[in-house]
Amino acid sequence: MQVGWLCERIPDPAISPKGGRPPAEMRDIIHGIFWILDNGAKWKDLRARFGSRSTVHRWFKK
Repeated sequence: MQVGWLCERIPDPAISPKGGRPPAEMRDIIHGIFWILDNGAKWKDLRARFGSRSTVHRWFKK
């Protein structure tokens, strides 16, 4: 699946001057969202290769 064009249009998350976790890989997040939509699966069934399910879900809600 080619999602590069979509990833380019999503703004990067703001980097906090306090530090914190590094931002998640947007390509994995987009693939995770499409996997959920394509399979009709529940969020708890999201595979680990797409990253944290809470992160993917948060981006899905945005």
